[in-house]
Amino acid sequence: MKRMMGLLLALAVVVAASFAVVAQARPAGTASPAGGRSHSSADVTFTKWVTSPGPDPSTAAGTGMVGVVGGDVGEGTFAGIVLRDNTTSKPGFWLGHVLYGFIGSTHSFLAKVFVTEDDRDPSLITATIRGVVTVGWMKGARVTGEYTQHDTCPIPTPGNVIGNTCWEGTLHLQR
Repeated sequence: MKRMMGLLLALAVVVAASFAVVAQARPAGTASPAGGRSHSSADVTFTKWVTSPGPDPSTAAGTGMVGVVGGDVGEGTFAGIVLRDNTTSKPGFWLGHVLYGFIGSTHSFLAKVFVTEDDRDPSLITATIRGVVTVGWMKGARVTGEYTQHDTCPIPTPGNVIGNTCWEGTLHLQR
């Protein structure tokens, strides 16, 4: 329980810092909130970028991300932090355990996700995402999704510490 509270505190710090940074960026996605439909499933969009590298340059652990969200959560803010990663057990892939936070105008949630990023072709970096919503709207829902890396992001990325690179993606939540 102490570990989860520490992780939530770390994400809260990232979220708080992201509000000032993201205010300059446009919302991601064009999907509208779910309105009156059942919330046994939902689709959300995100565009994220790196605003703080982790403390150890040999790993992405501790890397902080911010961004914008859309879809069934409404327009809002993305915040994330890499908990741990692995670049050796599956050559050509980055494997990450990450906290994703979606703070939308309609709904908000926190998800623990596992990312499998395919880095074999530097001109087309994509990833698959799986996990579970741990806090907030749709708590307990399974999370699946994907993202694509853009070396030149189509929206402003204030505070981006790695140039203009961003990742655009979607998540599907299912109870």
